[in-house]
Amino acid sequence: MAFQGFPNYALRITLDDSGLVYTTVHVPPRPAGGSSNSTKPSILFLHGFPSSSYDWHNQIRHFSALGYGVIAPDLLGYGGSSSPPSSSLEPYTFKSMCSDVMAIVKHCGVDVSSGARLHVVGHDFGAILMAPLLGYYPGVALTASFLSTPYMAPGQRQDIELVKPLSEQMLGYEFLGYQRFLMRDDSGRVLDEHRDSFFSLAYASEALTESDFLPPGRLEAWVRADRRAPLPSWATEEYVETRRRIFAEPASYQGPTNWYRSRFRDYLGMDEEKEEIGEGKIKIDCPVLYVSRKEDNALLKMVGMGMSGVAETVVCKELSGSGHWVQLEVSDEVNQALEEFLGEFDEGAETKTSL
Repeated sequence: MAFQGFPNYALRITLDDSGLVYTTVHVPPRPAGGSSNSTKPSILFLHGFPSSSYDWHNQIRHFSALGYGVIAPDLLGYGGSSSPPSSSLEPYTFKSMCSDVMAIVKHCGVDVSSGARLHVVGHDFGAILMAPLLGYYPGVALTASFLSTPYMAPGQRQDIELVKPLSEQMLGYEFLGYQRFLMRDDSGRVLDEHRDSFFSLAYASEALTESDFLPPGRLEAWVRADRRAPLPSWATEEYVETRRRIFAEPASYQGPTNWYRSRFRDYLGMDEEKEEIGEGKIKIDCPVLYVSRKEDNALLKMVGMGMSGVAETVVCKELSGSGHWVQLEVSDEVNQALEEFLGEFDEGAETKTSL
C-alpha cells in the first residue's frame, strides 16, 4: 500500500466517473540537466498478484533518485484502493481498470492529451494489463517493459483446460492448476484466514512453487494446513512487517482474487476488448523489453518466444538466480536492465504536465 511503504509520496485519488478510490505512490520528475523545463519522463509501475505498489520499492527508490517521475498505484482491490465485492465484478474488467489507470496518470500530472508520454513497466498480472492499456491508449508509452510475464494479446482468453494437457506433457504437472482455487468465490476468505502461510508460499523458492503452489489442489492444501515456507533472503524484517500491515484488513485477498474470477473464470469484458482492440492484431507501438529468467521452465520459454513479434523493437533480457519475483530477488540487475533500456528512449518524451 502506498501509505505504508512511501507515506511522503502517497496519494489517495477519488475518480470522478466511478467514485472509486485509488492509493498510489507519486514521485514527480526532477529537472534533467540545467534547464528547468527539461525533465525526465515518468515511469508507470503496474504490480501483479498477490502484490501491491510496495513490491516496486527497489525500483521506486532507484529511478526517483535518477530524476524519473514514478507512478505506482495499488491496483483495484489492493492496499488502500477500492475493492468492489465478488457480486460486482464489472469494475475489474480490463477496459475499466485501464481507464482508471489513465485517470491516475492524469491526476499525477502526466498530460497525455497534450502529448506527454511515459514508460510503462508491468509484472505478473500488471504485465497482462499492459497489453489492453497500450491498445486502448496508443501513443502513450515511450517503452513497455514486461517482467517475468510475456505479452498476452488483448481479448485472448486463457483457457486452463486447453493449457492443461500441454503443460502436463512438457512439465509433468498442470502449470495453471492453482487458478482453479483462486477463481472460486471462497478463495479470498481462505487466504485471509491463513495470510502468513500464503505469503510464505507465494514468495517461496522455485522448487516449492512447482511442488506446492502451481499444481491443482496444492495451494489450498498448503494454506489450510497453515504450513510455512522459509522466507527468502531478500525479505527483510522491514519488508515482511510492511507487507503484513498492507494485508491486514479483514478481506485483504477478496479484491485480488476477483481479478481471477473476472478475467479467467467469467471472461468479463473480453469479447468487447477483442472487438475494440483486436485479439492477436495489436502490435505494440513502442519499444518493448522482456525480462525473463534463465531458469524459466520449457512452457514459459515457449510462450516467451512469441515476444519477438509484438513490436518493431523488442529487447529480451535473461537474468539468472531468480524466481518469479525478479524485481525483488535480483533488483539490482532488473534496475540496470531497465535503466539501460529506458535511457535509450527518454528523448522521445514530451514532458507537458497539468499540475
